[in-house]
Amino acid sequence: MFVFLLPYVCASLWGHVGEETGKLRNGSGTEQTEEMADHRIRVAMEWGIWEIPMEEYLIHKLSDVIPEDYEPEALKAQAVLLRTELIQALKEQGYNNMLLTVDGADRWYETDADSDTYKRYRRAVEETNGVYLCYQGDAVQVSYFKVSNGKTRDGAEVWNTDKCPYLRSVSCVQDKAAQDYSSTVRVSKGDYLRKLQSRLQGDFSQEELWNGARLTYDSAEYVANVSFIHGESEEEKIDGETFRYLFDLPSAAFEMEKEESQVIFRVKGVGHGFGMSQYGANCMALNGKTYDQILQEFFYRTELAKFE
Repeated sequence: MFVFLLPYVCASLWGHVGEETGKLRNGSGTEQTEEMADHRIRVAMEWGIWEIPMEEYLIHKLSDVIPEDYEPEALKAQAVLLRTELIQALKEQGYNNMLLTVDGADRWYETDADSDTYKRYRRAVEETNGVYLCYQGDAVQVSYFKVSNGKTRDGAEVWNTDKCPYLRSVSCVQDKAAQDYSSTVRVSKGDYLRKLQSRLQGDFSQEELWNGARLTYDSAEYVANVSFIHGESEEEKIDGETFRYLFDLPSAAFEMEKEESQVIFRVKGVGHGFGMSQYGANCMALNGKTYDQILQEFFYRTELAKFE
């Protein structure tokens, strides 16, 4: 998935927002916004390079990352996030030199533009044309995921940085009704030990690995670190996101249970937990929230901007 997220993806707020949140304004920098408005995206295909208008690219990308049967306002919120991360990526990698390699892009070329599915995604992009999310005048570095464990995560707490103050923890109790909210993953004892030995640097014994694994949770109840003790005092940690990818867990909100021949992971949610929960956004849309209100809830004190 082509998602420009923060460090954990290799994949937020009920309450008060700033006075400017939700208001549209012109993007800062005339030269940049004019260039963005007419920008064409270069996508690597099996047969060569396909150059398509930015907004058309967003229609295809939107179809890849969020279910088509989600409410229109949820689709619009996601479209704004995709446009925002694309603006951020273009800014970082160069407006004229960026070439994207997207899994399944060849399928895009054959998309039926008259299909009802394509029209739903196109409408979401067209009705948010040029709109992106910013914080204090700059496009934010956005994050989104499928289903939370009941809360989203606080970026400052987990990463110990103030780089993204808009990523704060948000209550998402509605996510508990999602069909894939709860899951169970079973890993054999042999696979569990083998994967840990391949990841850890220390010379851990199998007994230390099997009887170790101390879980540290953040305030949103996602695993922040998994620690192992080697010998009497040497400690080595695996961050929660790395650990969950190591064992193909849907999210880092999990508990472990060991049996004689296997480890059982009981998992809540799907995704890294930072930013916008897509399921939560859809629930909000079903309850009458507009896309700008949805984004206000998940991204603290951000505002909407628009390039003409």
